[in-house]
Amino acid sequence: MKSLPTYITILWVWIGVSTLNGAGSAKVYAQLKATSVEILVNGRLAGAGSVVDIQGYVLIANHMAPGEGVRLEAQSKTLGRHTLKVVARDKAHDLMLLQLPVRKEAYPHLTLARNQPKAGQPVFLFGAPVFRHEVMISGMMARDQAAYEFYDGAFREIFHISAIAPIGTSGGPWVNAKGELIGVQSAAMTVNGAHQGIAYASPLASLKGLLKKKQTIQSATMQTGVEELWGQEPGFINKLPKDFGGLVVRQLQGNGVAAKAGLKEWDIIVAIDGQPVKRTDDLMRLIRSRKPGQTVRLKATDREGKNARDLTIKLVAIN
Repeated sequence: MKSLPTYITILWVWIGVSTLNGAGSAKVYAQLKATSVEILVNGRLAGAGSVVDIQGYVLIANHMAPGEGVRLEAQSKTLGRHTLKVVARDKAHDLMLLQLPVRKEAYPHLTLARNQPKAGQPVFLFGAPVFRHEVMISGMMARDQAAYEFYDGAFREIFHISAIAPIGTSGGPWVNAKGELIGVQSAAMTVNGAHQGIAYASPLASLKGLLKKKQTIQSATMQTGVEELWGQEPGFINKLPKDFGGLVVRQLQGNGVAAKAGLKEWDIIVAIDGQPVKRTDDLMRLIRSRKPGQTVRLKATDREGKNARDLTIKLVAIN
């Protein structure tokens, strides 16, 4: 038999969900519709974005237009169609800051939330999935802390959200139940191209930082991916010494700084600057605490945990 506190919790959750599914979510939808834009890259619909202040600054995902020389436009029923100017990028968080044409009238915009929602709290995404217009998708924060995911050749700091985020939602705003901006849609967890029900969103802190600086933010990388040891096949794990710990080198950039320093695919990083590492997030937090041009010291072994060696890697900026 369930305890009374459990019943109270269930009732509270039911009331909260019912409220959000009614007038609350309808209000959020209207807010997103008025402040979001579709993003055209060389005339083709590539995703979405959101206006984030009265001057017409717009946040989207950097991967939508990673290079220079493309034509970027925003369109919506309320704003029409306008050329966008690139202001700044933050590639470590897959963010790009753009600006609509200057005008006397204030632009309708989203307000940035004060705090990142906690795990279990509802959130909403707005975009143009598979070329469909003005679609809102509901989700739920999947964890309390930011994490690092390796895609497009580098680690990105993101939040995990329980939701399906189809193609065409890239750059779209994630908002909380009040309609306040808490993230920008970046990517999704997939296996063999199949969506696993987890979306990746750029964290609120990174949105605030880019909007405040309005300058491109450079972050450090050693130009390789890593995987946690317990995610490997049993045949790989069984060849290692008992209680061995480390991170397996994967997707090593052949001409990158880590490869030039002597790191090899399937090597195992066991320590960084003298600190043992077993989790990807721990490694990446240390790397991101450094600037491009600074160095880190790695201890690495071969794939069987043998032939340990020390390497010094000079970090570079994510490109």
